[in-house]
Amino acid sequence: MPSVVVETASGKIRGELRGDVASWKGIPYAAPPLGALRFRPPQPAAPWAGERDGSRYGAVAAQSRDPRIAMMSGVTDKVASGEDCLTLNVFAPDPGLGGGPYPVMVWIHGGAFIMGSGSTPLYSGGSFAADGVVAVTLNYRLGLPGLLYLGDLAPERAEGNYALLDQIAALAWVARNIAAFGGDPERVTVMGESAGAISIATLLAMPAARGLFQRAILQSGASGVSPPTRDDATRITRSVLEDLGCTVDQLVDVPIDQLLACQDRISHGLGVGALSPYIDGVTVPRPPIELVRAGAAAGIPLLVGTNRDEWTLFEVFLGEVTVDAFRPILRTRLGAALEPLLAAYRVERGGQPDPGDRHAWLDLVGDTVFRIPVIRLAEAQADHGTPVYAYRFDWRSPAFGGRLGAGHALELPFVWNRLDLPVSQILLGANAARAQALATAMHGAWVEFIKRGDPNGVEGLPAWPGYDRARRTTLLLDHESSVAHDPGWASRALWAEHLAEP
Repeated sequence: MPSVVVETASGKIRGELRGDVASWKGIPYAAPPLGALRFRPPQPAAPWAGERDGSRYGAVAAQSRDPRIAMMSGVTDKVASGEDCLTLNVFAPDPGLGGGPYPVMVWIHGGAFIMGSGSTPLYSGGSFAADGVVAVTLNYRLGLPGLLYLGDLAPERAEGNYALLDQIAALAWVARNIAAFGGDPERVTVMGESAGAISIATLLAMPAARGLFQRAILQSGASGVSPPTRDDATRITRSVLEDLGCTVDQLVDVPIDQLLACQDRISHGLGVGALSPYIDGVTVPRPPIELVRAGAAAGIPLLVGTNRDEWTLFEVFLGEVTVDAFRPILRTRLGAALEPLLAAYRVERGGQPDPGDRHAWLDLVGDTVFRIPVIRLAEAQADHGTPVYAYRFDWRSPAFGGRLGAGHALELPFVWNRLDLPVSQILLGANAARAQALATAMHGAWVEFIKRGDPNGVEGLPAWPGYDRARRTTLLLDHESSVAHDPGWASRALWAEHLAEP
């Protein structure tokens, strides 16, 4: 297979050329966070001599081996993992073609901050590179290695949110090096789904990330309605120390397998999303939505959206407990607003039979975690006159007897235009042929946004107006895509009326 060599600030790396797409894999963007560097901000990667082999992905971030998590993430015990994981991968049009500089897309994977990687087959960047985009995928620290906060117990460790600092280090690497791969460091779009989108919503507000990207795509995620505080993060840290029977200073010596076992126990008690970015007062000085409202991200166009049935994925894979865990929390928080909200969701479901309010509760939880935070981010950014394009993915999967619907993460094979993968075929079922037209159109719209900051002009999709508070124009993505104004308006209005914004 032909090889292609580029020179980065750290040394030369030899990649592979397949057709018109070149790739370089497993490139260190920061030093391995091992030993004394565990629970520390990322440090610069050491340079190397000679040509580094860029034909293989690096190890993925250390993560739980719970079979249910492996089923959702695709990271099984056959995939190399560990703490030496701070690597990225670059996919670019063939340098020999003489084009460029090309716009750049940096992908931040999802996985509830406890699972996933940038090297899953779905995220192979060839589909974007073939369309004139330099695509970068990356790994970042997950779970306790990425999000344990020690600042209140060890003041010299005031910086937390190592997972986000890893992402910033990767973006800084892109700024320094991507021109060598044919990319334009002045046209960088950061793109992510779920935890990746939540990360980006936080990066928009982080001083250290300013200037490192010019556009952003957030799929099914934004900073939460009530993001964890430093006190919340410290409570988790105290639970970890008690569980492990160690001190802060001894944490660096705890074997990673023991740390992950502790993480599983802590997460089981606190529920899905227990570990997420928090307001430490240093890396994230205030709630991200407050900073965006104040103009921290003004001028950065956004493409944002959610899926129609976000929470069904968790119900299908993790069981009803993922809804049950939210019931007492939402009853307390929403009080008298709960019943009107459930009634609104029943109406928005077309009044279909709903024993036990199953669909209404699924929508309520999904909106709490995904839709409402995304709407608030869209509002805040649009209020500054910055272009915002909103979508809702409505295409329903026939998988699992139809229970999945337009579930969380289902849009990913469409965005990456990878309906050929086995997992995509399972989700598509008999609808595969019709789905390809939507995948081609969605992928094309995402590429146009990356190139121009505007997703319009793609065959198969209607004109896509920008989002504002007055009309709340949203593109509904389905077999027959259409534009709607303020879809799900009744529940959205109730959220705004009854739940105080942070």
